[in-house]
Amino acid sequence: MSEIRRDYLLDRWVIIATERAKRPTDFVTTRERVVEKGLCPFCPGNEELTPPAVLAYVPRKGEVDRRKDDDENRVRGWLVRCVPNLFPALRPSVRFDLKRDKLFTRATAAGHHEVVIESPNHNEHPGVARVSQLTLVVKAYLDRLNHFARNPSLRYVSIFRNHGKEAGASLSHAHTQIIASPIVPALIKEEVEASTRYHNESGGCIFCEIVESESGGPRVIFQNRDYVAFTPWASVHPFEFWLLPRRHMGSLSEVTTVEGIRSLARALRACFGGLRRLLNDPPYSCGFHLTLTTKSQYHWHLEVYPKLSEWAGFERSTRMFINAMSPEIAAGSLRGAIREELKEIK
Repeated sequence: MSEIRRDYLLDRWVIIATERAKRPTDFVTTRERVVEKGLCPFCPGNEELTPPAVLAYVPRKGEVDRRKDDDENRVRGWLVRCVPNLFPALRPSVRFDLKRDKLFTRATAAGHHEVVIESPNHNEHPGVARVSQLTLVVKAYLDRLNHFARNPSLRYVSIFRNHGKEAGASLSHAHTQIIASPIVPALIKEEVEASTRYHNESGGCIFCEIVESESGGPRVIFQNRDYVAFTPWASVHPFEFWLLPRRHMGSLSEVTTVEGIRSLARALRACFGGLRRLLNDPPYSCGFHLTLTTKSQYHWHLEVYPKLSEWAGFERSTRMFINAMSPEIAAGSLRGAIREELKEIK
């Protein structure tokens, strides 16, 4: 029978509609890939088509140098490149000004909006990337996160990626976006408040308990010494999965060791590779949930949402959700695909 499940910590309910269940193969992507025409602004040789890079990783004598562009000269031979978004949602040139009204509260769109170009290779997405390249991508995330965390006017940094046009990616070159905002998003605020409340009542971290409870269980899809990934109990999306560090960390910035960064890169490669293998490279969105302080009862994690279904009238009018794919069945299929993927990852 179908079942209504509540999220681990939010007052969010999902109907796991087993009576409307689909087989995993019903979600396999069958659409034709659209070949983009014209110059790709993210490919090497086209650096002048983007704003000057605020960060570029360049190989030098077996090491990696951090460089940046100036207005006249662009860094060449880069491995990862981070640039301001050409069409930003928030702008650093704007001063944050909040105006409260009884009904119409508004603020100026101050902040930062950047793009992390993940590789000079156009199609080196996380599902097929070299672990060494993903390690550099994670380092770039940390560089920019730490940079923004030092700015007292910013209260949140969103690191997210959209894969596939159906998921909102306007360019197919492998890239991540970063938006640094003076406002904490409501979802993150609710999670932080729930985590803090749980800690005050029990003395523990609810996410650490989730990790302990899910590890080795029917929803786990990947685990190593440092990270565990699983399809959440009340999955909103078919084949949704979360990835969490086993050790309590409030912010992604606490991943500081070479081993920890590489371990995260390998976990990302395995999980996204398994998703690609199982569902023929489906569109998806994903984002890190984090805080800007390490002194937090929160626990950072990555949430991945494959774009395999549409929200309709019920979901949009109630903020309850219907998921026709049981997270346990999804986990079994993903687990098998990731197991095969790990045989090929170096």
